[in-house]
Amino acid sequence: MRKYIIVLCLLLTVISYGQALKNTNPKVYETLANKNYYLLDAINKNQAVKNLFETDEVLKDISKNKHAAILASASGEPQQVNANKLVGSYLFSDSEITKISTRLEALYGTSNVLRDFVKSEIRTSGAYNLYDDKGDQKLLSQAWESCARGVNHVLKVYGQGESPQYASIDSISYNVNSVYYKQTLYVWSQHMSSMNVEAFYSESTNFALSLLYLNHRDEAVRYEPLAELENKKVKEKIYSIDFNKYKYTSVLVLGNGPENYRDRLSALGKLNIRLGAEKFLSGQVPLIMVSGGHAHPYRAAFAEAIEMKKELIEEYNIPEDQIIIEPYARHTTTNLRNASRLLAAYNVPMDRLSLVVTNNFHSEYVGSELFVKRCLEELGYQPAVIKKRLNKTTLEFLPRIESLQQNPLEPLDP
Repeated sequence: MRKYIIVLCLLLTVISYGQALKNTNPKVYETLANKNYYLLDAINKNQAVKNLFETDEVLKDISKNKHAAILASASGEPQQVNANKLVGSYLFSDSEITKISTRLEALYGTSNVLRDFVKSEIRTSGAYNLYDDKGDQKLLSQAWESCARGVNHVLKVYGQGESPQYASIDSISYNVNSVYYKQTLYVWSQHMSSMNVEAFYSESTNFALSLLYLNHRDEAVRYEPLAELENKKVKEKIYSIDFNKYKYTSVLVLGNGPENYRDRLSALGKLNIRLGAEKFLSGQVPLIMVSGGHAHPYRAAFAEAIEMKKELIEEYNIPEDQIIIEPYARHTTTNLRNASRLLAAYNVPMDRLSLVVTNNFHSEYVGSELFVKRCLEELGYQPAVIKKRLNKTTLEFLPRIESLQQNPLEPLDP
């Protein structure tokens, strides 16, 4: 206990000078923000739009009140801190979300800078393409509301210990009721609240990103920039592929993660790899994609897709420049969604069929109405259209561009 108090005293001594510190966030904050909260990250990178929001009196008032609530929540002795209340001060209330939405729409109506920003950067990104049928004004407010709900979700799960939908693999890394974690939250909040107060979303978003960072939950971006690292060779190869020579554009191999910390691939996972290798080596497809992240077991040390790629190269002699890895998916829904995203990003024809292979039991599920229902419930759309079944382990599918839609309610793979 004494060492925690000493650390706190030292930190508070630094903070007590009363001068706002410059934001010096770890670089992973930016990549996490881009993948979870594209709108907010885009605002940060557009100084004219950011200035508009920072100088608007309505939004400044919201930011000022939020800052005061944050400071008040961390007052008093650190050992008596109410962690739930502290984290709660960063949450966006429903009334705040609505008030900000209303103000954003009003500013859109008067600012050419904001209108150009939404049209040229937000709409074209595809990150909010489920709102494409709405005007740009509503697209802006709905994108904001999506970000706000995502920030709140991170605060509740990784700050207050609320159980996520898939608690066995996605939950907080610490005991939220422990003295250690309460004091950790206190120190982080004290430090973050000493930073310059910027736009209306800044404090809450930065604290949410800090919670992901200190909980070691950066799985969503560990291999970025993917196209310049693990997938660089295959992305370059794709430009020279004549897809008209092949019946299918690719074969997607679904993961089946191990449930222990010893094995890098499970028995069924190895079968899935073999099934994919057979399809690729038959000459029907020019590309093989392997999908699976750090999902199983809890906080797994290895990304399944990385291990699958190694197996394809070492055991089946498949060239690296014909293997696409998708190292983020945590569920079958996002296997298909993330595969569709990469096919679009790497200019693989989206109007051509691909194959998806997995073991018999898993394949039966992927081709079922139950899977269709789960996609609608968890994603809000179908990431791919399942077509003809070729055999017990192989299905045809057509990727869908709707898969570009961000889902910040799943911050480990949004």
